[in-house]
Amino acid sequence: MKRLSSARKDYLHVMSMLWDFFTSKTGAFIIGVGAIVIGMYQFYISKPILEYESAHTNIISAADVSDLKVTVKEREYKDMYLTTLTLLNTGSQALDGGDVSKIGHDPIRIIVPEDARLVAYNINTKQTSPAVSAKLVPYDGDIVIDFDFLNPDNQIAINLLHEKESDKFEIVGSAVNVNSISRAWSPVQKREMIIGILLVCFALYIFANILSRRS
Repeated sequence: MKRLSSARKDYLHVMSMLWDFFTSKTGAFIIGVGAIVIGMYQFYISKPILEYESAHTNIISAADVSDLKVTVKEREYKDMYLTTLTLLNTGSQALDGGDVSKIGHDPIRIIVPEDARLVAYNINTKQTSPAVSAKLVPYDGDIVIDFDFLNPDNQIAINLLHEKESDKFEIVGSAVNVNSISRAWSPVQKREMIIGILLVCFALYIFANILSRRS
């Protein structure tokens, strides 16, 4: 019972500290700033937001003792890597392909690193949303992603086969209400950011209390 009582006291003490924090001037300031940030974020997601994910797989390696080979376009390879890039619309509005910057300006495209030694590429139909009609167009060493519409929560997946390992493939470009395309955060990164923000806020509260007691 004593242990339970002690744990209960600790819990109440922590809750009391949190309450004091959120009702203090520092807490009110942080809540106000947070409300502004949330408002800006809500405005931000009301537009098409393009992000991309990248996944890498080593299909076959010459370093392995094996007679396995990969044949692409009638040519055999003993080293082959597969990179799958996925373009996602994480906003709340559809993106019309007609609103994308045209070839010669800043089209939505895959930047292909020269040292990757690209062998072949195609649309991954299994991972591409059924409602999306897309094709790939080679352009000045890059690969333009040409599509009709990209609705919210829809995606286009592209398979890239290359001889040398590389994680430098990226998707860039612009369109109406889309100034840039960023790499999507993983669930782990999002969770770490939220925890980090909470820890910083709590640390600021503790620091503010220490300063107030000294003054």
